[in-house]
Amino acid sequence: MMISDLAKFSALRASRLALLTIICLTLIMMTGCGKKGPVRPKLDTVPEAPREVTVQQQGMLFVLGWTIPERHQDGTKVEDLTGFRIKRLTYDAAQGCPTCRDPQTEVAEIELKYPEPAQRIGKRLYWRDLDIRTGTGYRYAIVPLTIGGHETPATMVHLVAVQPPPGPTNLRAEAGDARVSLKWDAPELPDDMELIGYNLYRRHAKRAFPIIPVNKDPLQETQLLDRGLDNGKAYEYRVSALIKTGDRVIESMASPGALITPQ
Repeated sequence: MMISDLAKFSALRASRLALLTIICLTLIMMTGCGKKGPVRPKLDTVPEAPREVTVQQQGMLFVLGWTIPERHQDGTKVEDLTGFRIKRLTYDAAQGCPTCRDPQTEVAEIELKYPEPAQRIGKRLYWRDLDIRTGTGYRYAIVPLTIGGHETPATMVHLVAVQPPPGPTNLRAEAGDARVSLKWDAPELPDDMELIGYNLYRRHAKRAFPIIPVNKDPLQETQLLDRGLDNGKAYEYRVSALIKTGDRVIESMASPGALITPQ
């Protein structure tokens, strides 16, 4: 009798082991085989898509701007964001559909720590697309990247490049004590264009011009007194016009630079 009970127990144990083996093999097959890839983050723990995304035409280039995400989709603080990948799609402005396809061609990858060629100003990043052609439409995807180079949900924006309007001319600069006085001539515009104001750009000599102008709001006069400068340091200035044509405001080509040193 004891031998029979032992046999039954052994058979039951073997049956359970066989069932457990089948379950394990099934789980392995469902999760795939071979070399494991990187662990993907859960959807609700990835950064939110970039917000306040803008694209503006400055002369014959586009400037993209966006606010850096600070929260994951579940509301927690972002700590794994490493940068952004910018993808681009071109389309025929007259016949193409800007939203029919997603951008696939990578045109830039920007690190959060060292964003050049982009520029960081506060919580926003700005990047210039220098390769645009009149009459062509451009659709961009701003794709956040997390540790390991994982792409997370993107934000998209599009714009058609047009011929830039006439810009200011004859920029003059006069040096003073820690200041520079600037004057320029207004552009001559056709009747279907409206002058909104001016943007003034300043850089230290031999450095790149910033993407953002000196002025916060468009300048309404053809002159400006730039104060608080360092005497003995060389500065270069450029000025452009903001012009409304149709339902768009376009920035003109910048004027030739004016180099000067406050004394």
